[in-house]
Amino acid sequence: MEEKSRIPEVVSDKITKISRILLNPSNCRPAPGVIEAIKKADCIIIGPGSLYTNVIPNLLVNGVAKAIKESTAIKVYISNIMTEPGQTDNYSVSDHLNAIIEHCGTGIVDYCIYDTGEIIPEFIKKYNLEGQDLVEQDIDKVKGIKFLQRNLSMISNGHIRHDPSLVASSIIELICDDLKYQDKQNDPQYLMLNTKLREDKRIYKIKKAMEKKEKKKGATKKEKGKRLKSKFSSKYSDRIASIREADEKVKRKLEKETKRNSKNIKHVSHIQKESRSKNDTRPKSARGRKKTPQEIREAMLKELENSKYGTKK
Repeated sequence: MEEKSRIPEVVSDKITKISRILLNPSNCRPAPGVIEAIKKADCIIIGPGSLYTNVIPNLLVNGVAKAIKESTAIKVYISNIMTEPGQTDNYSVSDHLNAIIEHCGTGIVDYCIYDTGEIIPEFIKKYNLEGQDLVEQDIDKVKGIKFLQRNLSMISNGHIRHDPSLVASSIIELICDDLKYQDKQNDPQYLMLNTKLREDKRIYKIKKAMEKKEKKKGATKKEKGKRLKSKFSSKYSDRIASIREADEKVKRKLEKETKRNSKNIKHVSHIQKESRSKNDTRPKSARGRKKTPQEIREAMLKELENSKYGTKK
Protein backbone atom coordinates (compact mmCIF):
# COMPACT_ATOMS: atom_id res chain seq x y z
CA MET A 1 0.00 0.00 0.00
CA GLU A 2 1.22 3.54 -0.78
CA GLU A 3 0.37 6.97 0.68
CA LYS A 4 0.63 7.50 4.44
CA SER A 5 -2.85 9.08 4.59
CA ARG A 6 -4.40 5.67 3.73
CA ILE A 7 -2.64 3.75 6.53
CA PRO A 8 -5.45 4.13 9.12
CA GLU A 9 -8.06 3.06 6.54
CA VAL A 10 -6.17 -0.09 5.47
CA VAL A 11 -5.26 -1.09 9.04
CA SER A 12 -8.89 -0.67 10.08
CA ASP A 13 -10.20 -2.73 7.13
CA LYS A 14 -7.72 -5.59 7.60
CA ILE A 15 -7.89 -5.46 11.42
CA THR A 16 -4.13 -5.96 11.68
CA LYS A 17 -1.03 -4.16 12.91
CA ILE A 18 1.55 -2.52 10.64
CA SER A 19 4.44 -4.93 10.15
CA ARG A 20 6.83 -2.73 8.18
CA ILE A 21 7.06 0.55 6.29
CA LEU A 22 9.42 1.53 3.46
CA LEU A 23 10.46 4.74 1.71
CA ASN A 24 9.82 5.25 -1.98
CA PRO A 25 12.23 5.99 -3.58
CA SER A 26 14.47 3.92 -1.30
CA ASN A 27 17.67 5.81 -2.24
CA CYS A 28 16.54 9.24 -0.95
CA ARG A 29 19.29 11.28 0.71
CA PRO A 30 19.20 13.47 3.85
CA ALA A 31 19.04 17.26 3.53
CA PRO A 32 22.40 19.08 3.55
CA GLY A 33 23.91 19.45 7.04
CA VAL A 34 21.79 16.74 8.71
CA ILE A 35 24.55 14.11 9.08
CA GLU A 36 27.06 16.77 10.25
CA ALA A 37 24.58 18.04 12.90
CA ILE A 38 24.05 14.47 14.18
CA LYS A 39 27.82 13.95 14.52
CA LYS A 40 28.27 17.20 16.49
CA ALA A 41 25.23 16.78 18.74
CA ASP A 42 25.50 16.24 22.51
CA CYS A 43 21.97 14.90 22.66
CA ILE A 44 19.71 13.48 19.92
CA ILE A 45 15.95 13.61 20.52
CA ILE A 46 13.59 11.22 18.73
CA GLY A 47 9.86 11.94 18.95
CA PRO A 48 7.24 12.58 20.05
CA GLY A 49 5.14 12.16 16.91
CA SER A 50 3.21 9.71 14.75
CA LEU A 51 5.29 6.53 14.91
CA TYR A 52 4.86 5.20 11.35
CA THR A 53 4.34 8.46 9.43
CA ASN A 54 6.68 10.82 11.27
CA VAL A 55 9.29 9.22 13.54
CA ILE A 56 10.40 6.06 11.67
CA PRO A 57 10.36 7.55 8.10
CA ASN A 58 12.97 10.17 9.13
CA LEU A 59 15.20 7.43 10.49
CA LEU A 60 14.92 5.41 7.25
CA VAL A 61 16.54 8.13 5.12
CA ASN A 62 19.95 6.87 3.93
CA GLY A 63 22.70 7.43 6.47
CA VAL A 64 20.55 8.90 9.28
CA ALA A 65 20.14 5.80 11.50
CA LYS A 66 23.81 4.86 10.95
CA ALA A 67 24.99 8.35 11.99
CA ILE A 68 22.83 8.25 15.14
CA LYS A 69 24.18 4.84 16.20
CA GLU A 70 27.78 5.94 15.67
CA SER A 71 27.29 9.23 17.54
CA THR A 72 28.58 9.58 21.13
CA ALA A 73 25.59 11.81 21.94
CA ILE A 74 22.86 10.79 24.37
CA LYS A 75 19.99 9.32 22.31
CA VAL A 76 16.57 9.98 23.85
CA TYR A 77 13.15 8.82 22.70
CA ILE A 78 10.15 10.83 24.00
CA SER A 79 7.24 8.39 24.12
CA ASN A 80 3.77 9.36 22.91
CA ILE A 81 1.14 9.90 25.59
CA MET A 82 -1.85 8.64 23.57
CA THR A 83 -2.23 5.93 20.92
CA GLU A 84 -3.15 6.87 17.34
CA PRO A 85 -6.07 5.22 15.49
CA GLY A 86 -4.97 3.10 12.54
CA GLN A 87 -1.30 3.32 13.52
CA THR A 88 -0.66 2.42 17.13
CA ASP A 89 -3.95 0.94 18.38
CA ASN A 90 -3.38 -0.76 21.76
CA TYR A 91 0.36 0.05 21.57
CA SER A 92 2.45 0.23 24.73
CA VAL A 93 5.78 2.04 25.32
CA SER A 94 7.62 -1.19 24.46
CA ASP A 95 5.63 -1.58 21.21
CA HIS A 96 6.75 1.90 20.10
CA LEU A 97 10.40 1.19 20.92
CA ASN A 98 10.38 -2.29 19.34
CA ALA A 99 8.94 -0.85 16.10
CA ILE A 100 11.85 1.66 15.95
CA ILE A 101 14.43 -1.05 16.71
CA GLU A 102 12.94 -3.45 14.13
CA HIS A 103 13.25 -0.80 11.41
CA CYS A 104 16.60 0.73 12.43
CA GLY A 105 18.42 -1.85 14.58
CA THR A 106 19.72 -1.64 18.17
CA GLY A 107 21.75 1.30 19.48
CA ILE A 108 19.33 3.89 18.16
CA VAL A 109 17.93 4.75 21.63
CA ASP A 110 19.72 5.01 25.02
CA TYR A 111 16.96 6.57 27.12
CA CYS A 112 13.17 6.62 26.93
CA ILE A 113 11.25 9.35 28.75
CA TYR A 114 7.58 8.56 29.25
CA ASP A 115 4.75 10.47 30.90
CA THR A 116 3.46 9.61 34.35
CA GLY A 117 1.47 12.79 34.90
CA GLU A 118 -2.14 12.62 36.06
CA ILE A 119 -4.56 13.40 33.25
CA ILE A 120 -8.17 14.40 33.98
CA PRO A 121 -10.41 11.37 33.19
CA GLU A 122 -12.86 13.55 31.21
CA PHE A 123 -10.16 14.25 28.61
CA ILE A 124 -9.22 10.56 28.36
CA LYS A 125 -12.91 9.69 27.76
CA LYS A 126 -12.99 12.26 24.97
CA TYR A 127 -10.04 10.51 23.28
CA ASN A 128 -11.61 7.08 23.90
CA LEU A 129 -14.61 8.13 21.81
CA GLU A 130 -12.19 8.76 18.91
CA GLY A 131 -10.56 5.33 19.29
CA GLN A 132 -7.53 6.54 21.26
CA ASP A 133 -6.21 5.51 24.66
CA LEU A 134 -3.29 6.10 27.01
CA VAL A 135 -0.06 4.37 25.94
CA GLU A 136 0.50 1.46 28.32
CA GLN A 137 3.73 1.77 30.34
CA ASP A 138 5.15 -1.77 30.14
CA ILE A 139 8.83 -0.83 30.39
CA ASP A 140 9.99 -4.33 31.39
CA LYS A 141 9.64 -5.73 27.85
CA VAL A 142 12.57 -3.80 26.35
CA LYS A 143 16.21 -4.48 27.26
CA GLY A 144 19.23 -2.19 26.92
CA ILE A 145 17.26 1.05 27.32
CA LYS A 146 17.02 3.21 30.45
CA PHE A 147 13.57 4.55 31.31
CA LEU A 148 12.78 7.85 33.00
CA GLN A 149 9.37 8.69 34.47
CA ARG A 150 8.47 12.35 34.12
CA ASN A 151 5.38 14.54 34.28
CA LEU A 152 5.24 15.70 30.64
CA SER A 153 1.54 16.19 29.84
CA MET A 154 -0.54 19.33 29.65
CA ILE A 155 -4.02 20.29 28.40
CA SER A 156 -3.97 22.77 25.52
CA ASN A 157 -7.22 23.89 23.84
CA GLY A 158 -8.99 20.78 25.10
CA HIS A 159 -6.27 18.38 23.86
CA ILE A 160 -3.63 16.33 25.67
CA ARG A 161 -0.19 17.57 24.65
CA HIS A 162 3.47 17.34 25.70
CA ASP A 163 4.46 20.39 27.74
CA PRO A 164 7.52 21.79 25.82
CA SER A 165 9.10 23.32 28.94
CA LEU A 166 8.80 20.07 30.91
CA VAL A 167 10.23 18.03 28.03
CA ALA A 168 13.16 20.47 27.69
CA SER A 169 13.81 20.41 31.45
CA SER A 170 13.82 16.60 31.47
CA ILE A 171 16.37 16.49 28.63
CA ILE A 172 18.62 19.18 30.20
CA GLU A 173 18.52 17.30 33.51
CA LEU A 174 19.56 14.11 31.72
CA ILE A 175 22.49 15.84 29.99
CA CYS A 176 23.65 17.42 33.29
CA ASP A 177 23.53 14.03 35.02
CA ASP A 178 25.62 12.55 32.20
CA LEU A 179 28.21 15.37 32.51
CA LYS A 180 28.31 14.79 36.27
CA TYR A 181 28.97 11.12 35.62
CA GLN A 182 31.89 12.19 33.40
CA ASP A 183 33.10 14.47 36.25
CA LYS A 184 32.54 17.63 34.18
CA GLN A 185 30.81 19.82 36.80
CA ASN A 186 33.19 22.69 35.94
CA ASP A 187 32.62 22.35 32.20
CA PRO A 188 31.08 25.57 30.75
CA GLN A 189 28.37 23.48 29.07
CA TYR A 190 27.38 21.91 32.40
CA LEU A 191 27.38 25.28 34.21
CA MET A 192 25.24 26.87 31.50
CA LEU A 193 22.71 24.00 31.32
CA ASN A 194 22.53 23.61 35.10
CA THR A 195 21.83 27.35 35.52
CA LYS A 196 19.11 27.17 32.86
CA LEU A 197 17.61 24.10 34.52
CA ARG A 198 17.38 25.83 37.91
CA GLU A 199 15.90 28.95 36.33
CA ASP A 200 13.34 26.91 34.35
CA LYS A 201 12.30 25.05 37.50
CA ARG A 202 11.91 28.34 39.39
CA ILE A 203 9.78 29.85 36.60
CA TYR A 204 7.69 26.68 36.39
CA LYS A 205 7.00 26.79 40.15
CA ILE A 206 5.96 30.46 39.94
CA LYS A 207 3.73 29.69 36.95
CA LYS A 208 2.03 26.79 38.76
CA ALA A 209 1.59 28.88 41.93
CA MET A 210 -0.08 31.64 39.89
CA GLU A 211 -2.38 29.14 38.15
CA LYS A 212 -3.31 27.65 41.53
CA LYS A 213 -4.02 31.13 42.91
CA GLU A 214 -6.24 31.99 39.93
CA LYS A 215 -8.19 28.75 40.29
CA LYS A 216 -8.62 29.37 44.01
CA LYS A 217 -9.83 32.91 43.33
CA GLY A 218 -12.33 31.63 40.78
CA ALA A 219 -13.54 28.94 43.19
CA THR A 220 -13.91 31.55 45.99
CA LYS A 221 -16.18 33.70 43.80
CA LYS A 222 -18.38 30.71 43.01
CA GLU A 223 -18.62 29.73 46.69
CA LYS A 224 -19.58 33.23 47.92
CA GLY A 225 -23.22 32.60 47.12
CA LYS A 226 -23.09 29.17 48.71
CA ARG A 227 -21.69 30.49 52.02
CA LEU A 228 -24.85 32.57 52.59
CA LYS A 229 -26.83 29.33 52.87
CA SER A 230 -26.88 27.37 56.13
CA LYS A 231 -25.56 23.82 56.36
CA PHE A 232 -29.14 22.65 56.95
CA SER A 233 -30.29 24.41 53.78
CA SER A 234 -27.54 22.91 51.61
CA LYS A 235 -28.05 19.42 53.06
CA TYR A 236 -31.83 19.33 52.85
CA SER A 237 -32.38 21.62 49.87
CA ASP A 238 -34.25 18.91 47.92
CA ARG A 239 -36.59 18.16 50.83
CA ILE A 240 -37.21 21.88 51.44
CA ALA A 241 -38.05 22.34 47.76
CA SER A 242 -40.52 19.41 47.83
CA ILE A 243 -42.18 20.74 51.02
CA ARG A 244 -42.54 24.18 49.42
CA GLU A 245 -44.05 22.61 46.33
CA ALA A 246 -46.55 20.66 48.46
CA ASP A 247 -47.49 23.84 50.34
CA GLU A 248 -48.06 25.65 47.06
CA LYS A 249 -50.36 22.84 45.87
CA VAL A 250 -52.41 23.01 49.10
CA LYS A 251 -52.60 26.79 48.81
CA ARG A 252 -53.82 26.59 45.21
CA LYS A 253 -56.41 23.96 46.20
CA LEU A 254 -57.77 26.13 49.03
CA GLU A 255 -57.98 29.12 46.70
CA LYS A 256 -59.99 27.07 44.20
CA GLU A 257 -62.36 25.85 46.94
CA THR A 258 -62.80 29.38 48.28
CA LYS A 259 -63.65 30.67 44.81
CA ARG A 260 -66.09 27.80 44.28
CA ASN A 261 -67.81 28.43 47.65
CA SER A 262 -68.04 32.17 47.00
CA LYS A 263 -69.69 31.44 43.65
CA ASN A 264 -72.21 29.10 45.35
CA ILE A 265 -72.99 31.70 48.04
CA LYS A 266 -73.57 34.36 45.38
CA HIS A 267 -75.81 31.95 43.46
CA VAL A 268 -77.89 31.11 46.59
CA SER A 269 -78.23 34.76 47.57
CA HIS A 270 -79.32 35.57 44.03
CA ILE A 271 -82.02 32.83 44.16
CA GLN A 272 -83.22 34.04 47.59
CA LYS A 273 -83.36 37.57 46.30
CA GLU A 274 -85.40 36.46 43.31
CA SER A 275 -87.86 34.48 45.49
CA ARG A 276 -88.31 37.44 47.83
CA SER A 277 -88.97 39.74 44.91
CA LYS A 278 -91.61 37.33 43.55
CA ASN A 279 -93.49 37.12 46.91
CA ASP A 280 -93.28 40.87 47.43
CA THR A 281 -96.49 42.42 45.93
CA ARG A 282 -95.42 45.95 46.61
CA PRO A 283 -94.52 48.20 43.71
CA LYS A 284 -90.79 48.22 42.81
CA SER A 285 -90.49 51.81 43.90
CA ALA A 286 -91.56 50.82 47.45
CA ARG A 287 -89.29 47.77 47.80
CA GLY A 288 -86.13 49.63 48.47
CA ARG A 289 -87.47 51.87 51.33
CA LYS A 290 -88.96 51.43 54.85
CA LYS A 291 -92.73 50.80 55.22
CA THR A 292 -94.86 53.65 56.52
CA PRO A 293 -97.21 53.08 59.55
CA GLN A 294 -100.21 53.15 57.19
CA GLU A 295 -98.63 50.45 54.98
CA ILE A 296 -97.82 48.29 58.01
CA ARG A 297 -101.44 48.58 59.26
CA GLU A 298 -102.86 47.69 55.85
CA ALA A 299 -100.57 44.69 55.58
CA MET A 300 -101.64 43.41 59.05
CA LEU A 301 -105.32 43.78 58.15
CA LYS A 302 -104.73 41.90 54.92
CA GLU A 303 -103.07 39.04 56.78
CA LEU A 304 -106.02 38.85 59.25
CA GLU A 305 -108.48 38.74 56.38
CA ASN A 306 -106.59 35.88 54.77
CA SER A 307 -106.38 33.93 58.03
CA LYS A 308 -109.20 31.71 59.38
CA TYR A 309 -109.69 34.16 62.27
CA GLY A 310 -110.41 37.06 59.94
CA THR A 311 -113.35 39.42 60.77
CA LYS A 312 -116.78 38.94 59.11
CA LYS A 313 -118.51 41.73 57.34
